[in-house]
Amino acid sequence: MEDRTYYPLTPSQMSIFLSRKYSMHKSIVNIPTSLIIREEMDMDLLEEAVRRGIERWDSFGLRILKEKPQPKQYFGERAAESIERLDFTGKTREEMERTFLKLGQKKLEIYNAPMARLYIVKTPEGFGGIFSIINHLIMDSWAISMFYKDCMEIYYALKNGTPFPKDVKPYEEVLKKEIAYRETEQYQKALDYWKKEFSREEPMFTHINGTEVLEKFRKKKGDDTLRYASTFYLRSTSGHELYWISREDIEIMNEFLKEYRFPSLQVLFQMGLRTYLAKVNNHEEDVCYYNIVARRGTLEEKNTGGTRVHFVHFRTIMPPETTFQEGCRMLYDKQNELYRHADFSPMEMFDIEHAMCPPNPGHSYRSVSLTYQPVSMSVGDGPAIETRWYSNGAVAQPFYLTVMDGDGTGGLKCYYEYMSNVIQPERVADVHRYMTKVMVEGAKNPDITLKELYELY
Repeated sequence: MEDRTYYPLTPSQMSIFLSRKYSMHKSIVNIPTSLIIREEMDMDLLEEAVRRGIERWDSFGLRILKEKPQPKQYFGERAAESIERLDFTGKTREEMERTFLKLGQKKLEIYNAPMARLYIVKTPEGFGGIFSIINHLIMDSWAISMFYKDCMEIYYALKNGTPFPKDVKPYEEVLKKEIAYRETEQYQKALDYWKKEFSREEPMFTHINGTEVLEKFRKKKGDDTLRYASTFYLRSTSGHELYWISREDIEIMNEFLKEYRFPSLQVLFQMGLRTYLAKVNNHEEDVCYYNIVARRGTLEEKNTGGTRVHFVHFRTIMPPETTFQEGCRMLYDKQNELYRHADFSPMEMFDIEHAMCPPNPGHSYRSVSLTYQPVSMSVGDGPAIETRWYSNGAVAQPFYLTVMDGDGTGGLKCYYEYMSNVIQPERVADVHRYMTKVMVEGAKNPDITLKELYELY
């Protein structure tokens, strides 16, 4: 139609689009999640709140057209593919979870169609809630969390006859700015930064399974000097584990943050995960992984839909004499350095890397990704809630840790997605146990060195 405005896919969307295009499992772009409110709810009112919520979020109007050489998108009618009800009265929680898991692995259409399915849920205990499968092309985890929160606020406004929450910021306005980024001075600065970053000494590949992965790749290629390896598997199977970090451990870590003036626990998770990678790779000093950046810095970005996630090459070099607090400071400074250039396209970052470093696109220095995103979905002084992220049945990278809010418990949830044909569940349990130990022991004793931390078990 002539009155439509068409936009290219953003770099964030394009990376997601390509992962779906080249994956055998088209569900790889699904984000299946649930929000359970621990009280009896009016199902009709809850469904009305969800419908009103969809009308408020313009991301639900995004439609993608199949065009060559690149797809394009426009904003149309705000809708979901379907809104259905699931009543688990007389059934078990296990049956409910299995149903969510199965539904979350069914692919969503992406061309000229709504890209979300929603379910109004009644749990076996009689609680109310929402289960949804939302395409990563229209929303990321942050946006979904804010959408859920908006729906809950609408529900209680309808129930109590109180004013609706403030209007949602339109994603289309944020999208326009994102598309215009390449014409800015910030883009040129970021381009220069990444060229400089990849002109340094070649990084070292580290895998969660230890040195065996690189050694096997070196043997295959007949070159003992290689510092990169393959992380691509034509056929991969997905694993999904959830582990908690207790409120008591979080309190210990928070005391460390106050004393050393770090703004969030993110730097401790980076330190814990990085130390594990170093430990199992012969105490390697040079470690890199993907730091996943939500890019939700402004109020406009925080309160809008869309997908704004970028994955960024995150490299630090720490000798064994580095203390825990020194390592945290190094990671924090590097994080701030990278965030200044986080709007740069990850796909263009790869192009620069492949032009300046030996690996071809099928090889990498990184096998691990970390997202720290503890967004609370609690509504004021309302009832207790439960949230859960589910496996979509596919996986795009060997190992992916996402840290999420602990639903008001004071703890945090760690979701691990991994290639189960490469990494065993026991390895995931070991990562979580050791990472937590490093964070807690380091917070208690900030002058403990990496060499001493490697000896912890």
